[in-house]
Amino acid sequence: MYVFNNGDRTVTVIDAEADERLESPFIDTTASFPANQYGTSADSAYDVCWLNVSGGVRAFDQHTLEEVGHVETGYEPNYPNLTPDEQHLLVTSGGTTTLEPAPDEPETHTIVRIDADRESDGFGTVTGEIETEYTGPCDVSLEPSGEYAFVPEIANETLAVVSVEPFEIVTRVDVGEPAGDGKVLPFMATAAFGGDLLLVENGEGELGSDPAVPREGSEGVWDISDPEAPVERERITRDDGLPSAPITSEVGPDGEVAYLFTPGAAVVTVVDLESATVAGELDVGGRSISGAWGPSREKLYVPVQTANHVAVIDHAQREVLTTIDAGESPTGAVAGTVRPDTDASQRLLGSLSTLGVDVGDQELSFCPDGNCYCG
Repeated sequence: MYVFNNGDRTVTVIDAEADERLESPFIDTTASFPANQYGTSADSAYDVCWLNVSGGVRAFDQHTLEEVGHVETGYEPNYPNLTPDEQHLLVTSGGTTTLEPAPDEPETHTIVRIDADRESDGFGTVTGEIETEYTGPCDVSLEPSGEYAFVPEIANETLAVVSVEPFEIVTRVDVGEPAGDGKVLPFMATAAFGGDLLLVENGEGELGSDPAVPREGSEGVWDISDPEAPVERERITRDDGLPSAPITSEVGPDGEVAYLFTPGAAVVTVVDLESATVAGELDVGGRSISGAWGPSREKLYVPVQTANHVAVIDHAQREVLTTIDAGESPTGAVAGTVRPDTDASQRLLGSLSTLGVDVGDQELSFCPDGNCYCG
């Protein structure tokens, strides 16, 4: 596992079999939401980590932790996802809950497709671009066939369905009415490995850095068995037992449960997907906004920003097995099958940075309020 520490710009490398920290070398950048669903399993040979940074995305070689690609999008917030065939990276750019609800001169936003094939001569180049006007594309998730991607558009109150080839928006679906005051504000999404469900995190309130209607949050459970006609099946709200607003989620490999990252309550919330009900809470020791499955998809690794550790959740037992020390403010995580061969300079700079010494350029992921997430 690779865990990106936003506070000191190191990456904590974890042995996912022994659940032990191996090292925390310095990489001079970070990620809040690396592309972490596909290209990360034990049977994949994909060896690139795609990191979202302010202004674009960066590609890092898992063998060396050196940069091998950089694409500028022109937007501070960026949210990448790799296609299941490991050929393309889709990136949504511009969306965040801090967007002004009715700007005088709204900017356009984009969804881009990047060549992610390491063997291709065009690796790391943009191969398609969709201009979306001021819709606020805020995340992207793909169903397992890789033919379709789902993009919550927070300012547009829609869920966009994007075909990967040809690269275009197939349809937009209105997300309906809010559970309470304000608007629905869909902003993050996670498709199930089985391809029949999509989870959508909603803000439930108003846009802006100081919203007139505070955001309460809700979780939408969508049926995407017909990917060109997604339908919201259920919406789970605070009245249904959500302890705080969900920021992102991961769906269990069997599709039976989902794990919602609810940092306001310092827990990971477990949802039964068949009944669409809250099934429990797992204390991870602090605030966490994301997580990633290990290569075998048996354990979920949860970086806990406020505790500087990674909580390891056993999916079969639905419990926290252990915690692993990380760097400062661990935020994003992604699995892989390569133990990096780092050099002395990376390890030395990592040690200095961990001690609080200011090294490197300290490049940020997009963090409008210090928590580094789209919401």
